[in-house]
Amino acid sequence: MGHVRLGRLPSSRDWRKIVGYVAAGDISVAELADAVADASDKSLMKAIRDPALIEAIWLLMKIPHAARSPNFAQELRALGISVPANPTVTDVVAGFDAAVEAVQRQGGKGVTDLGEMAKQAGIAALYGVVQDRLPSLWAPTREDERTTLASLDAPDRFGDLSQRFFSRLVEHNIQYFLDREMPKHIGPDKINHSIGDMVAFDGAVRRHCEETTVIMRAYAKDWLGNHGFHQGKNLSRKDASNFSYTAFEKIRSELSVRRSAHVSV
Repeated sequence: MGHVRLGRLPSSRDWRKIVGYVAAGDISVAELADAVADASDKSLMKAIRDPALIEAIWLLMKIPHAARSPNFAQELRALGISVPANPTVTDVVAGFDAAVEAVQRQGGKGVTDLGEMAKQAGIAALYGVVQDRLPSLWAPTREDERTTLASLDAPDRFGDLSQRFFSRLVEHNIQYFLDREMPKHIGPDKINHSIGDMVAFDGAVRRHCEETTVIMRAYAKDWLGNHGFHQGKNLSRKDASNFSYTAFEKIRSELSVRRSAHVSV
């Protein structure tokens, strides 16, 4: 009840234009991804106040700070993340998943498909960044995992975490629409000649999203440095909401610049 779906594009003029691009096969991955992002822009901006999206971003801000505490599990529970004593990173990710899902289940006005995308993007970003930074010369311990999580509370590391999160979120949003159409266009004379080409296409979309969201590193680093360290704020969900809104505005601006570059070529 009250769940708003992002996907009403199949009947729109913009979506018919995108389907035409795919059918013709005469468009690059970057141009197609930008066209989808442009077509979904209005529905996406309506969804950025989704409470599940805000919860996911807020928890990504708070989990690293909680990991700095000697009472890590207790601090996580205070955030609404259910974990056992001395939790592993897998426990933390599972608790994050359940906490965001609990917000989704509450329903109500403002709940959209973007909340589910944010949950999945948060899981991928949090787990991926930690795994990339764990020691590789020995089997990581739970303490290694905790200290690695705690390191993400530094502004530059938070910048990396945010960039990965928003990259996955933009990718999920683009694929949300493309997944409906791309399977219809596999064949010798299509944009994808085979299933293997579809896999390569998906990889190209991911790289495009990573490039588009690089701006998040500097923005998130400066934002946390100002709000979390300079001002010493106890970051709230309202702070997370404001952070999210500005982040999306920056990504939209970057997409606009990239689209203009494609048009001028």
